Amino acid sequence: MTKQSLSEYLEEYGAGRIDREEMLATVAAWPLEEREWDMAHTLPTHQDNTADEISGALLEGILTEEDYREIWRRRGKTV
Repeated sequence: MTKQSLSEYLEEYGAGRIDREEMLATVAAWPLEEREWDMAHTLPTHQDNTADEISGALLEGILTEEDYREIWRRRGKTV
């Protein structure tokens, strides 16, 4: 079984196939990976399970500012 990416999950939410409370609980508990940087490349490698995906979903309008803050609050982080 292939592990679903955070990007795919957030796209499902944006398409209305997942309700808000389920999304908040799931994303807040999502095991995020650390961003891997390769010094041989000027851009980061593509990873779908990082905090960057949550920020990107906010910028793309998939998440609201309230959603974004609530996810990080539930993760025990302040924004």
